[in-house]
Amino acid sequence: MQPKNATSTHRSETGFRAFASENSGQKRGRSFWIKLAASLGLIGFILSQAELNEVRDVMVNIQVEWLLVALVLQFAGPALITTRWQGLLRAQQITPPWRYLYQSTLISTFFRQFLPSIVGGDAIRGYDAWRAGASVGLAFMSLVLDRLFGLIALAIFTLVVLSLSADVSARLPGLWIWAGVALIAVVFIAALLLMPQRPRISKIAAFLPASVLQKFSKIGAAVRQYKETPHVFRRALLLSLLLQLVVITFYWALAMALNIPISYASFFAIAPIAIFVMMLPISINGIGIREGIFVFLLAQWDVSTAAALSLAWLEYGIFLCFGLLGGVLYGLRRP
Repeated sequence: MQPKNATSTHRSETGFRAFASENSGQKRGRSFWIKLAASLGLIGFILSQAELNEVRDVMVNIQVEWLLVALVLQFAGPALITTRWQGLLRAQQITPPWRYLYQSTLISTFFRQFLPSIVGGDAIRGYDAWRAGASVGLAFMSLVLDRLFGLIALAIFTLVVLSLSADVSARLPGLWIWAGVALIAVVFIAALLLMPQRPRISKIAAFLPASVLQKFSKIGAAVRQYKETPHVFRRALLLSLLLQLVVITFYWALAMALNIPISYASFFAIAPIAIFVMMLPISINGIGIREGIFVFLLAQWDVSTAAALSLAWLEYGIFLCFGLLGGVLYGLRRP
């Protein structure tokens, strides 16, 4: 489906270069090799502690019906991301079709999974928002807000489950501190973007480097374009919470598929922690980090290393399949 103002190949090419120059997520060669070394080192260490025959035994006993549930949820996640993203764009009179944005979201998984050092998934989504009529700044800002709401929802879910589940609090006693710090940090970032002139916020912000403040100022100016439409933020937060619920249920369905006996409530802590750790830019696509965090977290519920690795690799395999689907969609769509 064609965006409304993509009228020439030249404009698309120059627009892509313009957006790419704004996207701070571009990886450099040195960073790639460092992350590759980190991924290989972590994988090597984890495999030295695991019995691959036991991983095979877990995989061959997979429950297909639960795997199908996980696959359906994997399609639902991008749908919610698309709906949230579309709302942020429409509030600024950018009205691309939902299907166009959904395809863009799926296509971004291909670039994120297979070309992480060349073009990030967010760069593709931003480029497609630009093709649909958004300015470079608005396209970038819509993705910043998209990520910000996701982080807020992650922190909220973790704090809620800690408040309601004595079992999770007992198994992960230090999580209260980390979840609280994460929520405070995310809320401060949101406040800095939305209310930078408030005395208390400006005093705290004064301790940040000038380059960081300059970036926040630029993004914040764009974010404050939404001040006349606060309902957009409320809707985006609600969709973010619903998205995290889908993601948590996805991981629980994978556990059920692998016959891992962990309660649904426990995944309200396990999934947000794992997602947050895998977001850290210290490996390629979370390889090594993914396996390590699941082995560590599931061990708190007395789950074997083999079962934890099975869950990590099954999740990654599903993500790769969706990345391939995104690649097919990218190859089929019109320039």
